[in-house]
Amino acid sequence: MTRNRLNMLLAVVAMVVVALAGFFLGVQPHLAQAASDRTDQVSVDATNRTTAAELARLKDRAKSLPAMKAELAELSASVPSSANMSSFYGAVDSVAARAGVKVSAITTSDAVAYTAPVPATTAAGTEDPSASATDEATPEPTATPTGFATAPVTDPAISAANFSAIPVSVSVDGSFDQALSFVGGLQDGARLFLVATVSSSVSQDSTDPAAAAATTWTFGGYVYVLTAESDTAAKG
Repeated sequence: MTRNRLNMLLAVVAMVVVALAGFFLGVQPHLAQAASDRTDQVSVDATNRTTAAELARLKDRAKSLPAMKAELAELSASVPSSANMSSFYGAVDSVAARAGVKVSAITTSDAVAYTAPVPATTAAGTEDPSASATDEATPEPTATPTGFATAPVTDPAISAANFSAIPVSVSVDGSFDQALSFVGGLQDGARLFLVATVSSSVSQDSTDPAAAAATTWTFGGYVYVLTAESDTAAKG
């Protein structure tokens, strides 16, 4: 091999080495960066699409915000955050005036803390665990259950610490139709009033025997309070 050919071979090898070094030292890092940028771009595009969808959802929900605020105000008036019994008394007087009855008495008691309902655990046909062992020889026939008890609906956000009921008794004088109109108007009012008992009594004016007998209607029930602070129970 002549010297010229050897020099040419060495030159070719040197150019290959330089080209490879240039690729790994110069081009490869840029290619890796470009690949990383493309990955980041895909991730950013996905995030942008998710954000745009969320913004569209919030924008759509914002249209119903006035209605939701109105509903919240109505519910807050129905079950307020404080007893505010003076407002309830005013509502009773207003409804009584419209119904044509006379309010003869209003009484309230101390607030009662909420107690979550306990689901029934004993179904029809369940054997009494206290039965003696001697009864096993001659078992009594048991009824076959025909249905299942419905589990009570509860909410962990409602507890004895923030929800209470105030017993209320309202007595009015008037006819049956007037009393019916009164209690209907009271239950349709802004403040929730749950009627639990109804009673009536008839009295005669001893000073005027010719006067018609007066009927007094007494409605017993509850108004409710849901406090904002979980550690404060409402007081009557």
